[in-house]
Amino acid sequence: MQRDVVIRWIHQISALIARLLRRDPGVSIQFARDQLADAKRMLLGGLEPVLDRLEPGPAADFLVDPHRIYGFAQLVALESALERVHDRAESADRLGRRAVALAREAISRSEAVQTEWVAWTDAAERDLGGSAE
Repeated sequence: MQRDVVIRWIHQISALIARLLRRDPGVSIQFARDQLADAKRMLLGGLEPVLDRLEPGPAADFLVDPHRIYGFAQLVALESALERVHDRAESADRLGRRAVALAREAISRSEAVQTEWVAWTDAAERDLGGSAE
């Protein structure tokens, strides 16, 4: 159940951030940041402060479940998009590379091939110019 809620929330935040990137006047950056923070708290719980400081491999070790790791990767990618909205390219690129590395961790730990994850990760990596953390 929680996994479905998080996935739905990630899709909603993604759509919201896409509207921000298109400069939709009806969208607040603060609202998007608040939604992203809520999603991270829901997915990560008390681990959030620790995971934000760890390299992708150890962070994935804490999360264990590949779906949870992938969800975290997507949230980090959305955080990267928000940084880009603020014209903070260096921070956006750093977070983008982290998102790709986390997604690769999720893929490598999944028992079944998740083609959607691979496609998303490959596209994110191409957007960064092929450089992952």
